[in-house]
Amino acid sequence: MNQKHRIAQYIALVVGGLLCAVGVLHDIVNIPSLTRAIARGEIAERMGPQLVSNVAFGGLALSLLGVLLVVIAPDFRKGKHTAWRIGMVIGLFFVLSGVAAYLWLPRESVLIFSALGGALCGPLLVWRKEFLVE
Repeated sequence: MNQKHRIAQYIALVVGGLLCAVGVLHDIVNIPSLTRAIARGEIAERMGPQLVSNVAFGGLALSLLGVLLVVIAPDFRKGKHTAWRIGMVIGLFFVLSGVAAYLWLPRESVLIFSALGGALCGPLLVWRKEFLVE
């Protein structure tokens, strides 16, 4: 166990906690907003259930990835390569998703996902030789 492993563990805990919070907040804010928009007729009533379920599953996916990071955080401390791989996949997913969302609809707020993914991937990529334990 070294300092880099401990830092990677704390990064995974912080990013995982933020993802859990963002996922829950995503559902708390957007589901009532969608139901009000459907009631006002701004969204076709037949599309309502699909949109609500998409928003609910989107928030659930964010929270699930956050929980996964929190669960594997102790493995970062042990220097496990599997934890490194999982962290890199989650981080790259958020970096690429944030960039793709920004390219599709240029709003700076979507780049927060790229920042979270970069905060996770950056140190892991630099310290990749530190995570060799299988």
